Amino acid sequence: MRIVQRILLLLIISVIIDSGKAQLGDNDDNTKCPKFEFRCNNGQCIDNTMVCDGAKDCKDASEETEDICESVICPIYAFRCNYGACIDNDLTCNGISNCVDNSDEILPECVRNVTKPSNGCKNDEFKCNNRECISNIEVCDGVIHCRDNSDETAAVCRLVHCPTTNFRCSYGACIDGDRRCDGVINCADGSDEDPRICRSSWSPSVIRPTIPSLETSNSCRIPSQPQNGHWKLHSSQCPGDENCDVPVGTTDLGLGSRLVYSCNSGYKISSGLTDVSCIFGGQWLNIPICEEIRCPALNEPSIRAECSYDEEFIPCGLPVLPMTRADVYCANSYHLETSLILGRKQSVRCNARGQWVPDLIRCVPDCGILPFNVRPTSIGGYLANLTEFPWHASLYQDVNGTSKSFFCGASIVQPNLLITAAHCIYNDNTKEVVNPEEIYILTGNLYREYNFDFHNQTIVKSNKVKHIYIKRSYVGVLGNYIQDIAVLEVIKPFELSAFLVPVCLGDNTNDWALFEPGQLGKVAGFGITEFNQPSQVLQALTVPLITHSECRSVSQSVNLEHFLTDDKFCAGFTNGSSVCDGDSGGGLVFKAKNLYYLRGIVSTSLGTITEGGVARCNNNLYSLFTDVSRHIEWIRDVMFRIDHNQTHILCSEHYSTRCT
Repeated sequence: MRIVQRILLLLIISVIIDSGKAQLGDNDDNTKCPKFEFRCNNGQCIDNTMVCDGAKDCKDASEETEDICESVICPIYAFRCNYGACIDNDLTCNGISNCVDNSDEILPECVRNVTKPSNGCKNDEFKCNNRECISNIEVCDGVIHCRDNSDETAAVCRLVHCPTTNFRCSYGACIDGDRRCDGVINCADGSDEDPRICRSSWSPSVIRPTIPSLETSNSCRIPSQPQNGHWKLHSSQCPGDENCDVPVGTTDLGLGSRLVYSCNSGYKISSGLTDVSCIFGGQWLNIPICEEIRCPALNEPSIRAECSYDEEFIPCGLPVLPMTRADVYCANSYHLETSLILGRKQSVRCNARGQWVPDLIRCVPDCGILPFNVRPTSIGGYLANLTEFPWHASLYQDVNGTSKSFFCGASIVQPNLLITAAHCIYNDNTKEVVNPEEIYILTGNLYREYNFDFHNQTIVKSNKVKHIYIKRSYVGVLGNYIQDIAVLEVIKPFELSAFLVPVCLGDNTNDWALFEPGQLGKVAGFGITEFNQPSQVLQALTVPLITHSECRSVSQSVNLEHFLTDDKFCAGFTNGSSVCDGDSGGGLVFKAKNLYYLRGIVSTSLGTITEGGVARCNNNLYSLFTDVSRHIEWIRDVMFRIDHNQTHILCSEHYSTRCT
């Protein structure tokens, strides 16, 4: 290791000397340092080997600055500090600041590698500079959670890897790509709404860094004071310990100068960041704006609200002023997430910080509920009643603008998410997930064709897929269809009604204990009919759960036991009443506690029949279903990450989910 360090130091020396910066310093004193020594800005002389090595050897730390170290090239076995210094790679994430800016201890992997936190925060928490603790998943997500803003800074976020579906904020944080240029600031620095990028179209791609011109300005013009606010020089550039005004007559400030912004009463910094810096090219980085403090609009589809200000009713669909009061209750087809709040209505007010207090109620969709007029079902295939499967959805693929063709079923589990089989959206030949932009969705449709003249336009709703999430380890038929499950996120959440209701998901193993062999479940789809033709009308089938031993016996008899993986179960009959081609991805539901639960996803049949040279599934054998209970934790995690705008975590290469 000493040899490595020696080589590293020699490299640093050569780069610094060659760059002509080895003697930069305070020119008020003509004293020069001996050869092979570096002159600090305060006149101190240190050995060249101490320059840009991560340690503060000059009392003013002038040898460890970006201006001095930016040209240093670190060996591949070294770690480069954010400002350019090189340290041994083994020194990162060791709990000690070996870079003067601490950039070796704020890497994402440092958070993951912590086993015995000595900073007062838990293993899964991030310590803010003010010693506050926040969840790791709240770091570099575009939203400020630390009161000192330290979770959303370039020092922390610049090395974070963003998935291709995300937008990377100027300082490094990751947000959903669809939130760029949507009129709402989602990056803490407001860079997702920068007019320079919002004027042009954008798609997720690798953004190459812009190399500054060699002829860059060494100063920034002092900006005008903001409307409804004020800025001052940072205390580090002031005679005392407090922020100060610039001297009268000053027109420019040098590179690295910092301004601290504040707003008048009733206003707040729009981006959440108060400090701006003078950067290369003579520009101030992300000058904030003081905006009027308002509480967010109460326009979520899950709630209804009545607002009043100064005893007069006002619209709730726009941001409102402090002192506004609102009565909030759940919308139709939603209910309170918790029963701790008594009554169906909640009274809240907008406080001086632009927050609704107390915290707003959370209304969740009703699930697994059928209208009272649904007739009982019979065993075997039958035409489905429109209101008997209000969670069922049909998937269509549109390739190259041709007619949309039906290919699979799916189940709605919340207004913006559906569950289907992974093999429906996975190409076994290319080993790639299909393009989500090619997938269209219909709900409430009794007829197979997408553009059918007799669709009930008041009930049938259309949508498109925004993102697809599957298990990263899914490999289709090569893996015997293990983990044959996928979550689809739609572009616009569905509006729930009596004809569009999510199916319930079990929350724990006790829910699944209610389902026993022999119990009847039901599934809908456009599968093969008794005439060996795809059904043009939605069919329904009631099937019993089969014991694992019986399922294994049948699968062995047809040499297909390898498809009976740990996350599969059997259901169906052997009399020709079975799910078949065209039913894939549909949900097998069971009734418990007067609600319908999603227990299985149609995966594959235990055999095929060849007729007229065409192979089709054997509807005289049991069918295999993906057991939802085996994947419930993954499903819940995907739902949580999407709901909390954390897809950059969900889709990272270290996570178990593959995103498209």
